[in-house]
Amino acid sequence: MCEMERYFYQKQKDISVKLNAASLILVFNQTLSIRYRMDEKQFDVDGAYNASYEVIKKRIDKAFIKNKNERLTQAGKIAIVYTQKQDKREYMKYIEYLQNKGLLEEEVESLELEELQGVTGLFALRVKVDYDQKKSTNQKQLVHKKSKGD
Repeated sequence: MCEMERYFYQKQKDISVKLNAASLILVFNQTLSIRYRMDEKQFDVDGAYNASYEVIKKRIDKAFIKNKNERLTQAGKIAIVYTQKQDKREYMKYIEYLQNKGLLEEEVESLELEELQGVTGLFALRVKVDYDQKKSTNQKQLVHKKSKGD
């Protein structure tokens, strides 16, 4: 996702209509039945069991941070929505790895989301994508040199 963000913003220089992108990841640790409908070229999640996934998916992109008048999704940042603490711990490891590779900036926001219609108990991590390719290359070389010396 970091690389897609970088590519998207690099291409913005070449087009006349400027667009912004806000990336959003939903951590959902239950099995889903997904099928692709060729006639409508669309993915569907099957079964009543997966209805909660559909409800959450349709509402989180409009979610606000609790006690703030601020949307979760923001241009230049990746938001990761989760419900369980172990999911937060797991994704923090991924974020740290990507920070060490120079793909994400250092500051990570830990947020609680306002209740959505039919959905409660959502939390999020939000972190800025590092668009400075030169900085990332230098960090990669630095990390590589450190690991060789250890």
